[in-house]
Amino acid sequence: MIKSIITRPLNMVSSSCRTLASSAHLEFLDKYDPQQVTLLYEPLMVVDQNDTIIGKTTKKDAHLLENIEAEPSLVHRAFSFFLFDMSTTPSRLILQQRAPEKITYPSLWANTCCSHPLYNDLEMNGIEGVKHAVIRRVKYELGYELDLDLVYLTRIFYQARNIPDDGIFGESEIDYIIFAKHKQTPKLDLVADFQLNKNEVKQIQSMTLKDCEELVEKGLATPWFARIVKEGLLANWWTALDKNELKDNDGQSDKIIQL
Repeated sequence: MIKSIITRPLNMVSSSCRTLASSAHLEFLDKYDPQQVTLLYEPLMVVDQNDTIIGKTTKKDAHLLENIEAEPSLVHRAFSFFLFDMSTTPSRLILQQRAPEKITYPSLWANTCCSHPLYNDLEMNGIEGVKHAVIRRVKYELGYELDLDLVYLTRIFYQARNIPDDGIFGESEIDYIIFAKHKQTPKLDLVADFQLNKNEVKQIQSMTLKDCEELVEKGLATPWFARIVKEGLLANWWTALDKNELKDNDGQSDKIIQL
C-alpha cells in the first residue's frame, strides 16, 4: 500500500465505481482563468496503488481535495519531463515558471513540463502512452517541436495541497519520470527553440543543480520538484545522465518511489 504524506492515514482508491465529489456548484470556478477552467474537463486515468487503470475522471475531480482526502483517496496518472542542454559540463536543466493563470501552483518553478496522459487509446498504453503525452504537452506548453529520445526512469507517488493553499485543489498522483537530451544543435536557444504558451508558462531558464537547490530552499518550487530535489533523486539521475549511464527502464519495474 502506498503511504500518504497527508497528515492522516489514507487508503488508495480501490474501485472505479466509487462516487466522487465534484463540487456541483461550479460558481467557485468563475474566479479562475477561463482557458484554464476549460482544461479542467480533460479526461484523466484513475489508478490504484499499482498504477493499474481502474477508472476515468476529469482533471477537475482528480485535483479536488474533497476526493484526494476522502476515504479512499482518488489517485491519477501523470508525468514529469526533464529536458537537458548537453552543451555544458555538467549539463543544464530547462526549468519552467508556471504562469500566474494556472489554477494549481501558479508562478512556482518546476521541471521542464508536468502534465497528464489522457484517457484515450493513444495515451493509456503504459510508458509509450506517457511518452506520447510528453511530446503533445511539450509542443503545447513550450512550442518545442524538435525530435526527442525520451528515457523513462521510474514512477513516484506524492500528494500535496495547492500553493497558495486554497482549500479546494491539490495533487495525488503516480508520476512517470521522463528525461531527454537536447541533441539537434550544439546549444539550446531559449528563444529560437521555444515558443511559450503564456497561458501555461511565464518563462523558462537553463539551470544548474545548485540553481535548482536554491529555488527549493527559497520555497519557489512546486511540491513534486522540491521533493525530488530534497530526496537527492534529481542529483543521482543528473549524474547518471552526464556519465551517459542513464538507461530507459522500458520494463517498468514494480517499484514506485513514495515521496
